[in-house]
Amino acid sequence: MKNTFLFFALLISITAYAQEGPITAIKENGKHFKAIEFTVKKNTFYTQIIPQFLSTSLTVEVHSNQNFNGSYLLLGGKEKHELNKDDENTENVQQTAERGANQSSSLLISKNPFQFFSFYSGNLEGNIRINLLYAAPLKKSYLKDTKKKSTVDCNTQPESIDQSIWRVGLPDPAPNPKYSQVKHIVLHHAAGSNTNTDYTGTVRNYYLLHTQTNGWDDIGYNFLVAPNGDIYDGRQGDSLGDDNVIGAHMCARNTNTMGICLLGNYESTGYLPSDTALASINDIIVWKLWKEQLLNAYDSSLHPVAAPVMYLGLIAGHRQGCNPGYTSCPGIDYLNLIEPKVRAQVAIRLANCTPLRVNNSVNNELLIYPNPSKHSPITVIAPDKIYAIKMYNSLGQLIYQQTFDDYKVEIAKSIVNGMMMLEIRTEKGDYFRKVLIE
Repeated sequence: MKNTFLFFALLISITAYAQEGPITAIKENGKHFKAIEFTVKKNTFYTQIIPQFLSTSLTVEVHSNQNFNGSYLLLGGKEKHELNKDDENTENVQQTAERGANQSSSLLISKNPFQFFSFYSGNLEGNIRINLLYAAPLKKSYLKDTKKKSTVDCNTQPESIDQSIWRVGLPDPAPNPKYSQVKHIVLHHAAGSNTNTDYTGTVRNYYLLHTQTNGWDDIGYNFLVAPNGDIYDGRQGDSLGDDNVIGAHMCARNTNTMGICLLGNYESTGYLPSDTALASINDIIVWKLWKEQLLNAYDSSLHPVAAPVMYLGLIAGHRQGCNPGYTSCPGIDYLNLIEPKVRAQVAIRLANCTPLRVNNSVNNELLIYPNPSKHSPITVIAPDKIYAIKMYNSLGQLIYQQTFDDYKVEIAKSIVNGMMMLEIRTEKGDYFRKVLIE
């Protein structure tokens, strides 16, 4: 009797194994997308799910009353990926009528294409939806040389990988993109793998996630940045460019924003954004803010479509523009670096930008004295009428502004010492000059 009891106890403790059950295909789009459904039991290992579809990535959807605890997949039967809820993906799938009660895992990208996967259900039971994607790996010959170059001209867009290069062989985005004036730059992380170094493949799979699984017109971000510093052009514009295209990246509040996504996961993982990646992100921001003449990196303004109406930073993390609890993006480790390694460095660079619109023909006729200034007011004499002067400190913060209507004006000495940047607006051109206040 005792031995019989031990035998049954041992059987109960052994994880159940099962072959795949009936698989139902829900939706397909050629070789790029296939959605399937099947039913699972708790704590059961399904050794071979064969969807009849070659894949490079997938997401898992279950009902919102389920949880992913203990569940995992083996892509190709060997590459293990644990399942975790992705709040942002969940919000995206819930925007569709037929999937409004679902929650989604993060995007799982395989190192190699796979034709089957194994699945351990953990706490999951009932109906499971799998969104399968296939982005054929690109040959290196498709990719141009993307070595970073030193950005010395704020008027020049940083070097990037065009959509025509990374999107080869994938469906085209929807035509007729919409535009808005950018007033906020929103920083994201992809919340994906920190070990996958095929960054082009990662961008390709996210493009399919956004267009095929989510049903969007194009990839959600305006730009994507890899840990090695490579910049990828995101949502595609027409002759007006990509930077003002309205994307799909900030909790349905995308108007007046430009989204930059950093590949990787930076949510308390101990894996910090690389300095190389941050330098590329700063390059994009400096170029864009200078282009729009948004010169104070520490500024904020009302976001017109936020509900409730809110102030949002000129440079902001994704979670700062959404309702509390909506998302943890861009991850706490990245969010904590925005102040010291993004805003501060962007502000310094903006203060040292030289605009194309400077009136170079009379550039040497502008006179500023004394410089350095110790106790006396600063005098500015211009060949054209001076209309306004602004003064920025080394962090790009506006510390003085005054309107004028004269050729010779005086600026009272600031109580702040250090290197300052004067922006002098005249009737025929603008001038930028450094002054030292001791």
